Amino acid sequence: MNMIIRILAALVIFLGVIHISFAFPIRLNTDTLWFIGSGFAIIYAGLINLAAINNTGIKSSLLIAFISNLITAILFALSLYILNEPQVYFGSGIFLLLAGCVAAKLLATKKTSV
Repeated sequence: MNMIIRILAALVIFLGVIHISFAFPIRLNTDTLWFIGSGFAIIYAGLINLAAINNTGIKSSLLIAFISNLITAILFALSLYILNEPQVYFGSGIFLLLAGCVAAKLLATKKTSV
């Protein structure tokens, strides 16, 4: 399960990097800053998953990763109303898969320390 989560997290981080790359050349305005910030949020969500599985399966870190994945999947799904484009479907799907994988790992782990 850890390998699947690592691969999906790497895809998420790659998606965030691609997202940020579309902001160049940078025109300094609020829309561009929000766009770059959203890209970093996607990257951070991927890093949360990597941290959760590298933290030897502590339930609290897995729970944080699960909640992060679920919220991000919902935000991607909501953005489908505005952007009906393939990358939004990809992001929503990848975060739903991550949420499911992390939930499975969370249910399978016995360690309860914080």
